[in-house]
Amino acid sequence: MKSVTKLAGFLIILPVMTIAPPALAESDLIEAYRALGGFAPAGEKAPDPLPTGREASQDRLQGFREAIQQAFPMTPAMIKRYREIAAAQERAIHDREEPEGRSSTTLVSLEPGASAPLIRVSPSIVSIISFHDVTGAAWPVTKYVLGNGRDFTADHLGEESNNIVLSPKRNVGFTNLVVLLAGSDRPATFRIRIERDVADHRFDVQVMSKGPNARISTATAPDAVPEAGDGILVSALSATDLPHGAQEVQVGGVDARAWLVEEALVVRSSHPLLSPSWTASLSGPDRLRVYRIPPSSKVLFSVDGRIVQADVDLP
Repeated sequence: MKSVTKLAGFLIILPVMTIAPPALAESDLIEAYRALGGFAPAGEKAPDPLPTGREASQDRLQGFREAIQQAFPMTPAMIKRYREIAAAQERAIHDREEPEGRSSTTLVSLEPGASAPLIRVSPSIVSIISFHDVTGAAWPVTKYVLGNGRDFTADHLGEESNNIVLSPKRNVGFTNLVVLLAGSDRPATFRIRIERDVADHRFDVQVMSKGPNARISTATAPDAVPEAGDGILVSALSATDLPHGAQEVQVGGVDARAWLVEEALVVRSSHPLLSPSWTASLSGPDRLRVYRIPPSSKVLFSVDGRIVQADVDLP
């Protein structure tokens, strides 16, 4: 580039030098671009994010690990093994063989000096006591008292019910139960004992007196009362604890069971027996009745007003 100067009448042409600004370095341009909010050119590493105060520092990571260790000190494998050991300990403490369930019947006298029958109960088992009079009719319970209400429970199943349920709260122990029946001023007493091997699931009590709901059976005289000591009839009524020599025989033609016991035939049925004549009889719950008769292959019953012949298969 040239500059024209006029001096003292002479025209002088002088060369003029233009000085360009120094070129910026590439790194300076990138930094300037970043400062203006732009993005890094391709190939450049992204800028570090601005600090937020929640960065995963070494102290924070260590605190996290300590919190996990405190909340979950055991590994999954250790937890599984712990549960196995705990279950084995629980079984060893509480597991036991199920006690044998019994259904028993007993005769009870309300006279002074009468012995108190034994009722066997077991943990986790509910036993029910049912009261019937000499005719087999239900005898309602009005009041009852349990000797040890801390270790045993007793409940009356309804205001007019003839049933009481018993259950123990402990594995060992004993108590007694006093029951007052409707219309009677003499209570019936019972001994209660906890056992591990056997429990009376059902305990039918036949009171040797007539209750308020007494019924008259057509198969017997109104005043017929069995001997309180006739244990064979009591056993036949519940079909349990029969004498060792008792032999059951088949009965056909009617719903009944029979046993040969001590040279006599003991017959149990809900149908009244008409023939042969019986020498002893006992009523039970659900209109069941047992009879002691001479051994006979033919027995007559009254079934719904009809005379029905039953065949007894004697040996």
